[in-house]
Amino acid sequence: MKTNYITKLVLLIVLLFSVGACESDFEEINTDPNNPTTVPTAFLLSSAQRSIIQEAFGMNRTTNWDAIGMRYMQMWTSTLYTDDDRYAIREADFTEFYKGGLTDLTEIIRLNTDEKTKAIVVASGPNQNQVAVARILKAWTFQIITDIWGDIPYSEALRGLANTTPAYDPQSAIYTDLIKELDEATAQIDVTAGDIQGDLFYNGNMTKWKLFAQSLKLRMGMRLSEVDPDKAAKTVQEALSAGVFASNDQMATFQYMAAAPYYSPLYNAYYIGTPTIAVANTLINKMLALQDPRISAYAQEKENGGGFVGMPYGVSAAIAGSVNNKNVSFQSSRVLAADVKLVLQSYAEILFLQAEAAARGWANGNPDELYKAAITASMQYWDVPQAQIDTYLAQPSIAFDLANYRKSIGEQKWLALYLQGIEAWSEWRRLDYPALLPAPDAAQGREIPRRRGYPLQEISLNKASYEAAVARQGPDVMDTRVWWDK
Repeated sequence: MKTNYITKLVLLIVLLFSVGACESDFEEINTDPNNPTTVPTAFLLSSAQRSIIQEAFGMNRTTNWDAIGMRYMQMWTSTLYTDDDRYAIREADFTEFYKGGLTDLTEIIRLNTDEKTKAIVVASGPNQNQVAVARILKAWTFQIITDIWGDIPYSEALRGLANTTPAYDPQSAIYTDLIKELDEATAQIDVTAGDIQGDLFYNGNMTKWKLFAQSLKLRMGMRLSEVDPDKAAKTVQEALSAGVFASNDQMATFQYMAAAPYYSPLYNAYYIGTPTIAVANTLINKMLALQDPRISAYAQEKENGGGFVGMPYGVSAAIAGSVNNKNVSFQSSRVLAADVKLVLQSYAEILFLQAEAAARGWANGNPDELYKAAITASMQYWDVPQAQIDTYLAQPSIAFDLANYRKSIGEQKWLALYLQGIEAWSEWRRLDYPALLPAPDAAQGREIPRRRGYPLQEISLNKASYEAAVARQGPDVMDTRVWWDK
């Protein structure tokens, strides 16, 4: 057996050297021009978009960031497994973001800039436009990752086996580079050169991609408001000058398909699996108190007796398990639809950011009018009739308070960011509104998390980089604040 193994090994080595010696001639003879070996970048783009959506909005234990944000923000809560609601799980994995969508986006950039392949992949659209879209999507994804963990692998990431222990970049440096990437991507787009293929967000419309890039820049600029107000003001002003979303039709969205396996994971969890995530009493009670007409778009009435009743938030698994599901409100039929539309960034968010910029004196405009326009845009997106919108805005409890603009904007923005749990959590950390209380049965008496702990495998596989990040940022616990959360 040993002799046979050695013989086979020698033959394999000889074969490999033989293949290497005639590789050039072999490629010329055996390359079929009708069957290119380069993966069409349209497929890579669709794959990347589905992957980052799955990581951000999925419903399983490791890819449910939006659901976790919704739970930290007390919009949803579990009827059975309440560990996330009670902040019992510290560590969380970010590696799937890197292995999936970010890797595909990096490959799109490589193929469109490599002289050997750019002429091939141009079949999926102008090279510079493909690169620009990949850069914008990478910026959107990396902001999510750094907002959740703080310092993360960035400048040395996505190099494969060339660097398996990438350094963690400071969040301040990451934000600086993300803003630069958005500016360069915006400048790179040529709307006259043609659209791109495989785009599940904008169907290749490059004008809308430019608006999305600068809308993201506006979001990032305002995120710096408490740590670097001068840079924040400059970034906000630049984005507004360049052009941001001006209607609900321009916002960045992704829509699932109504057929398996492409339907929404929430639909799958509710109709095919066992529904275990209901709408939290914190959100339901607030919406009832404000007579918010979006409540029927967000939630369904309880099965027993009708009416909207929220599931008790942040209680023990025993208490949660004792509640009859028929006595609490679950998500609305629109939210649970197989082909539900998810929002990456909304027009309402842009108007709230403009209202805040005006209130801070960073931008022109009437903050009160922009605040009301933001609420209106959110309600219009959820198909609320104009008469109900007007009635809602006329309430004294909704009136904009310039002296307490953080409270006014923070509370209404929280309501408008339904189904955008990550962004709602980030803006709550920045604005400190709405005034939420920790889960009543919080694990170890913990407060609402300010970040998540690093993946356990990083501690063992990338120890030096991990330890450097912890030394710079602070203890690897959920109470440690990320750089912009001051």
